[in-house]
Amino acid sequence: MKISIIISVYKDTQSLKLILESLKNQSLEPSEIIVSEDGNSEEMKKFLTKFKKVKHVFQSDNGWQKNKALNNAIRNSSGEYLIFLDGDVIPYYNFVKEHVQNSQPKRVLMGKRIEMGKYISLLLRKAFISPSMLEKLFIPLLPFIVLDKGSRHIEDGLILKKNSYFGTKVRNKKRKMIIGCNFSCFKSDLETINGFDEDYSKPSVGEDVDLMWRFKHFQIEIKSIRNLANIFHLWHPRRWDGNTVKENNIILKKKQKNKEFFCKNGLIKRSLK
Repeated sequence: MKISIIISVYKDTQSLKLILESLKNQSLEPSEIIVSEDGNSEEMKKFLTKFKKVKHVFQSDNGWQKNKALNNAIRNSSGEYLIFLDGDVIPYYNFVKEHVQNSQPKRVLMGKRIEMGKYISLLLRKAFISPSMLEKLFIPLLPFIVLDKGSRHIEDGLILKKNSYFGTKVRNKKRKMIIGCNFSCFKSDLETINGFDEDYSKPSVGEDVDLMWRFKHFQIEIKSIRNLANIFHLWHPRRWDGNTVKENNIILKKKQKNKEFFCKNGLIKRSLK
């Protein structure tokens, strides 16, 4: 099976370098890596010349257009299976393998993230510690991670075996939510819902919550791989707030009322009348 990794980025080459290095050392190597840039920066182009095998998909920088950039990346992907990452998260060494081993048609896999605090994120970005070192020493370093300002969801950094009691219990929790920085599915299943809805012009909801209700309508299962396919999220100031979520939820409710399961402004453009 051909696997495409799609990484959403905006100018942050320092974090992207850590992600690409981690993907290079995966226990299962992806078939292709696509950098989906929501912009067209010279810095990003120059940076990616060092990574000959990475495909760079870009567009005009006209404010937040992540969903448009993602649709562009999907169109340019050659893989039958797509795994999505954000440009500020670093995958564990077995990340790709866990997504692929748990995959099947009409199933979306959703992982979680551990949000690293300010200090450890800085150490990672400055290469004082490596992601592989942090992963291997995660348990011994737990006290420092807990005390680091900004750390959240620390339990999502643990590896819980697939058929273990605690792993099964955690993954069978009723509340299952896609987060845009760690999920995967067959390309054909994204085409069933027409990809990402480009009507969302601000972060949150449009790249995750909106996908769920549309997938479910077409009987596409949402399955958790929490504590199997883990990622470190690097600290940065939040790019959205309560007002952003409120505005996006208004759009979401309108679309749900109109039963727009196959969005009009997605991979294929339908009449917007």
